[in-house]
Amino acid sequence: MRRIAIGLAALATTLTAAAFAGGILQPSSAAAMGAPTFVPADAIDPGDLSPCARKHVPPRLRCGKMRLPYEAADPSLGSLPIAFAVRPRLDRSKPSRGAVIAVEGGPGYGSIGSARTYVNLLGERLDHRDLLVVDAPGTGASRALDCRLLQSGRADDDTGVAACARSLGERWHSYRTQVAADNIDTIRKALGYEDVQVYGDSYGTYLAQSYAFRHPDGLSALVLDSAYPVRGESGWYPSVWRTGIRGLSIACRRSTECHGDAGARLARFVKLLRKTKLGVGPLLNRIGAVGYSPPDSYLKLDAAISAYLRGNTAPYERMIAPGRVGYGKPGAYSHGEELAVSCNDYPMIWDKAASYPERQAQLLASVNSYPQDAFAPFTPAEIALSNDVLYRECLGAPVPNALYQPPVTATMPAPDAPTLVVIGELDNVTSPAEGRATAALFPNAETYLFRGGGHVASLYGRNNPGAKRIRAFLKLHG
Repeated sequence: MRRIAIGLAALATTLTAAAFAGGILQPSSAAAMGAPTFVPADAIDPGDLSPCARKHVPPRLRCGKMRLPYEAADPSLGSLPIAFAVRPRLDRSKPSRGAVIAVEGGPGYGSIGSARTYVNLLGERLDHRDLLVVDAPGTGASRALDCRLLQSGRADDDTGVAACARSLGERWHSYRTQVAADNIDTIRKALGYEDVQVYGDSYGTYLAQSYAFRHPDGLSALVLDSAYPVRGESGWYPSVWRTGIRGLSIACRRSTECHGDAGARLARFVKLLRKTKLGVGPLLNRIGAVGYSPPDSYLKLDAAISAYLRGNTAPYERMIAPGRVGYGKPGAYSHGEELAVSCNDYPMIWDKAASYPERQAQLLASVNSYPQDAFAPFTPAEIALSNDVLYRECLGAPVPNALYQPPVTATMPAPDAPTLVVIGELDNVTSPAEGRATAALFPNAETYLFRGGGHVASLYGRNNPGAKRIRAFLKLHG
């Protein structure tokens, strides 16, 4: 479901640091000397990095790039510059305790552009630890992937994915979570951090889980904020829809301005849309987004439904009216990178090894065999075939190649690092059930339920309950 992407980076401009094989270029020094200045990639001193030459980043943030291969197992595919940034710890009077690695959601968003938000969230936890943020391949300043048909919105996602994959060739398969996780660890090692705490939000929790499974050494704490499991997820993502449908009723019951049974109103509205042949796709798209700003988002949707049932269609029509076409500059958000990662890594309700016609047949078979009341008042066919989510957009993606590695394998042991999973009660982007399933993967995990909270609610206020719980957890564990 990570299809309705959200990111913290309001603007992600290109770093001025240039990248060369085997090292990190200091941009300001290079400009002064007229030639690149390198620091060996296996021994980087954060103090040798230059201040980030970009807007909307926190003071004292220092940027660099490291050239890394698309595929470590096949150098013939070439390499690309991976951008990273370090904010040195505030208290220099005591030895460093290591770093906090913060990982942005999406996919499609870089992490550097969200550094200011992470500084605000982590607060005093950065007195004795550096902050490290790394832009995943194809995001932010790590050569943002620009698949023109997708980025411009001029093609449906299924067609655009196929075109994007053709343009990238074998490199399409390299835009995946495992590669991003390994890149983070390569940069961590080069910077010399032996003790790290990792924070991830939304898709960043998926990437952070991959990192924790693959690189557990030195991991002293893991925070997964609005999480979904890296292993064991259903390609139907059933709890996401159920949370959105149930959330309408919860929000209404708690509001003094909402009356009656919101769930019953939704069921009546769905029947009316079917009867008038308007279709439920736009409604499902709206439900898919209500988890970002509850309870108001739920209440506004219920109010539009109520008005429609009374004969006033205008509020609902305004709500579902098409917005701007396209996704802006890929450096801020890359729609191509999001779909490449999603199609490569997420479970589907069809077999990724199948041909396109076989996938179509398997999709329809899955729809017909799924319990018909699983998403009431909607049907599985309406869920899978009539809205803008993951079920159809990856049908045209290539079959995984021999180099593909999943985020984690089925037999990979879970790390025993203390783990906190923060769950938004009304989050239907990454649902409470998904949060609990994520916690179950880790032997030393605990959950925190943010009552009334939506998707990554902890990031929207330094003093909100989720943010305070995160800082307390990180303090307890170093």
